[in-house]
Amino acid sequence: MKKMAPPAPPPPLDVSIVGSDSDRLQESLFKGDQAVLSNQDIDRILTARITLADRHRVAVLRLNSRNYYDPELADLETQNSERFLKALTANSHFTQVRFMPTLLIPDKRTVPYLREAAARFQADLLLVYAAGVRNFSRNRLVGDDEVHAEAAVESVLLDVRTGIVIHTARTSERISAKKAPGDLNFSQTVAKAQTEAIGNALLKLAASVDDFAKSAEK
Repeated sequence: MKKMAPPAPPPPLDVSIVGSDSDRLQESLFKGDQAVLSNQDIDRILTARITLADRHRVAVLRLNSRNYYDPELADLETQNSERFLKALTANSHFTQVRFMPTLLIPDKRTVPYLREAAARFQADLLLVYAAGVRNFSRNRLVGDDEVHAEAAVESVLLDVRTGIVIHTARTSERISAKKAPGDLNFSQTVAKAQTEAIGNALLKLAASVDDFAKSAEK
């Protein structure tokens, strides 16, 4: 009876797939990834060095703006925006800091559309932020006329020319407030506490952007 030949050994693994200390992987192993960005584009993005030397004009956009029907709350929101803009403008590197006009804000708030809108506004940088609020659960230490609120603000600073995010920040602020004699109801007390917390968190955000801009100049 003729003996069967032993099966051939499996081919050796291509060590280039695993990479080594001297030859690390530089390309995606998934061909479908290149339908979005080529390996060459990703390499250019990851090795790009962005400086602020010629980036002086900033456009500011809040993604989730709130509509206030109470004039007092609307005034507080306006004060928050003015204080935030003033804090950003205090940085000597920025020669112009403006909120994005409503008419220029695209329906699709994706990075490419936002970048285009900022370019039309002749902004070098686009600061996009979103604010969220919540109330702490009441317990026996908190009275019926008192609220503990927390606000969190998250932002990205986009370089309009390249589309690269050059800075991110997340700040938060906690605040306690009691129902004031002039408040119509407790809901207004809550809304005022939330708005004040957002304003304080925005000032922290402005400080973070300021620190980044100063460090980028060094």
